[in-house]
Formats: sequence, C-alpha cells, structure tokens
Amino acid sequence: MEVEFTTLGERGQAVIPKSIREKMPAPKGTIFSIYLVDKDILVMKRIDKKKLLDDFKNLRVSIKNRLNEAEIVKEIKESRKK
Repeated sequence: MEVEFTTLGERGQAVIPKSIREKMPAPKGTIFSIYLVDKDILVMKRIDKKKLLDDFKNLRVSIKNRLNEAEIVKEIKESRKK
C-alpha cells in the first residue's frame, strides 16, 4: 500500500497526489462521496456519475409506481419542512 501526503488549503480543499490519481482514473469533475469515520479518519469513494443517474431514474420509476403525483408533492413538502 502506497502512502502519500497532502495538505488542506485555506478553502478546505485537499489535492489527491498525482501518483494516486494515475492509478485511479479521476479526471476533473469526478464525483466522490466522503464519509467521516471519526475525527481523524475519512474515506473517499469515486462515484460513477452514469450509474448514479441511472439509479436515480430507477428510483423515480419505482416511486411513481407506488405513489401518485399528489402524494409525491406532499412527501417533498413534508421533508422540506424538516
């Protein structure tokens, strides 16, 4: 396992070292999910944008099959209040 170091910039940005980027295709605009394990550990995972969009489209179809348009609007309004 290769260990690299980076620093946090004043705007909260950290650069993924080139040696790591070369091993994991991550061009500009790549989406990552970030999970804070504890105050010292965070995990980043590259997200496949096409798969994510497909998952949301499938979710939308699934919801539409169970809820009518008025129910969907009602659920959205209720969740925005929270």
